Amino acid sequence: MAIADKDAVDYGYLVAFAEGMYLPNQIVPRPEPRIATLGFDVVGHLLAQDVLIPPLTAPQGRRQLSLRPTTVFFGFLARSQADPTHYVAAIRGTNGFAEWAINGEFAAVPWPPQPGATVELGFSDIYKTMTLVGMNGAQIGTNAADGIAHVVAGGTVTVCGHSLGAAIATYLSFDVAGLMGNRASACLFASPRTGDAAWTNGYHARVQTYRLINYVLDIVPYVPFQPPAMPYQTLPGAQVLEPSAAQAEIRFDISANHNLFSYCAMLDSAEAKRLYSQEDAQAWNDIFVPPRPDLNYALIVSLARAVDALGAQADHIAEFLWATMHAVNA
Repeated sequence: MAIADKDAVDYGYLVAFAEGMYLPNQIVPRPEPRIATLGFDVVGHLLAQDVLIPPLTAPQGRRQLSLRPTTVFFGFLARSQADPTHYVAAIRGTNGFAEWAINGEFAAVPWPPQPGATVELGFSDIYKTMTLVGMNGAQIGTNAADGIAHVVAGGTVTVCGHSLGAAIATYLSFDVAGLMGNRASACLFASPRTGDAAWTNGYHARVQTYRLINYVLDIVPYVPFQPPAMPYQTLPGAQVLEPSAAQAEIRFDISANHNLFSYCAMLDSAEAKRLYSQEDAQAWNDIFVPPRPDLNYALIVSLARAVDALGAQADHIAEFLWATMHAVNA
């Protein structure tokens, strides 16, 4: 069954909660009572080694691989209160990922589960360290996918993620679907490209139900680059959010364009507003419901047309958006 807009917004908020729960260098997250308010109970935590983006160590926001990877909280597995046979695995993004992505060096490595496929080194390295632990701290299964399949048993699970978390969720949902078949699905927001054509086609064939949502003016979904610059491809079933069809207007800004609350408001503004709390107020300063007939709206609609006109083979849309962003804010 397809993932409806309202459900996608609910999944998006669960991922946003996971992002807010993260504490640097910690495996135990801060409490988040809104998960239960949304109708889910946390049954386990997803941990992984954060080898990709440590604290800033270089000028101009450039970040490098950590030589001392630390196991940290990356998300949670939660069970639906309304349907105890349904679970959601929510994987957080990373603060500053949009800024980092524009300078990233994206090496490709083989992905043995899909013969002939290659995936992105940094994203997949994080995923390979991911495990599921119960609320008592004990590891469940041999890895995250095995642990999720064990807990969910005969039920269903939707694996969700945003930004870097969407990339990791893509690999995780591929493996969970290998264990659970069509009882596993995925809902992904603002994902960077995760692998080459052999990988994306293999994913599309295995994961029968997935929804990848990318905003046309968000930089992150355009990296790593496509051929001939790099081998990476977007998943075949990706949905592109266009400002002219969105339910909310987003202020043209690199962070606002990538923000998960922006995505939720563009998809279903009523549901996003229903779930709003004061803790989200800063992000909502860049979101306008309904869209306004102002200069910002004219700009984003015009830029979206320009990006669309560049076509799927354009290698440097990210640089175009980055340069435009700096010109507008200069």
